[in-house]
Amino acid sequence: MSIYSSNIVKLGEQSELFLAEGIVVFFGDNAPEELQDVAVVHELKPVNGDIVVGTTIELSGEILKVTSIGEVANENFKNLGHLVLKLDSAQEAALPGDVSCSYSKIPDIVVGDTINIY
Repeated sequence: MSIYSSNIVKLGEQSELFLAEGIVVFFGDNAPEELQDVAVVHELKPVNGDIVVGTTIELSGEILKVTSIGEVANENFKNLGHLVLKLDSAQEAALPGDVSCSYSKIPDIVVGDTINIY
């Protein structure tokens, strides 16, 4: 079952600095401009379920597997389109909004790419 599918519409100027550290910060396209500066901005669409440990996230053709999820991550994603992916394979989320993932390669994200969560 698909939880979410959307297109990347903008890369904030500072988003690549976060990605270099293994962090992808998402905001919906309705976020204030100052938040979009650090974010991978996606077309805000309805979220159809919760992200849980084991969920697959396909981002720019790379497959990520959720290894832990913070207690407010799903709420932030559903209400704001805000998602913080940490490519650290952590078994426990460091912060309440974190979604830790395992991966084989850091995604090379460009405008027009997709994010699919299932």
